[in-house]
Parts: sequence; structure tokens; C-alpha cells
Amino acid sequence: LESIVSMLVAVGTNSFLLGGTIAAAQLYVVLACYFEEWVAVKVRKTKAFINWVKVIELYDADEHTLVKFFRKRITCSCLDEKYKAVKSVKKMGRCCNPSCSQPGRKEDRSTMFCCTRCGEVNYCSIECQKEDWKEHRNFC
Repeated sequence: LESIVSMLVAVGTNSFLLGGTIAAAQLYVVLACYFEEWVAVKVRKTKAFINWVKVIELYDADEHTLVKFFRKRITCSCLDEKYKAVKSVKKMGRCCNPSCSQPGRKEDRSTMFCCTRCGEVNYCSIECQKEDWKEHRNFC
């Protein structure tokens, strides 16, 4: 599985650098992240469960997040120029409240609120966090 992750990162990086679509890069990132999580839970047993919020958030990741994901996992400097171009772009996060009123449930990640109990989910506001608590507490 680790070689599958390496292949997904390599193909995703090439696609991203050679003008492929953002959607294609997002797909490679989601699959690579899922398999990384699966290996950590099932093979290495370093985590108790798959962080689905992390995997799902990458599904609609912005360019900054995609470049950062690929860049952390490859040893060459091929993404350095692309990183310089996108590092000023604000990283967007996704509110975990399904009834969030934000467009696309997206918010600047630096202003989001993280669940202090589990640290696995993020919300755009305290109101969204309180509203979702009835559901989230079952998984927290």
C-alpha cells in the first residue's frame, strides 16, 4: 500500500505540474491520504481510526493545500516554484456542520474552531460547533 501512495503522489504531482485539472490533483490527494490513513490504522497501528475529516477536506482542497500535500511527500524540488506562487493564497477549510450557511461550507482555515475534545473536526464559528454537537458527540 505504501508503494500505491508513492505512485499516487508521483502521478498527482506530474499531472499538477503539467497543467492537469485541479479535480484530478484532488482525486490523487484524497486517495493517497486515505491509503496513508489506512496504513497507519491497519498496518502500523499508530492511529486508532481513519481521520475521515482530513480525507474529505482534501476532496475540495485549494491549490495551496494540494501543493503543500505533494511537496511534503516528494524529495525533489520540482514544486518549489509552484509553492512560491501559491503560498500567499489563504488555505480554506471545510466546516463540519452539515447545515452550515457558508458558501460551500468553506472558511479561512486560520479562523476556524477545532473541537477541543477530539481535535479532529473544524467549524467556521462557535454557533456551528454548538449546532453540530448533538451529532458530533456520538463520534467525538
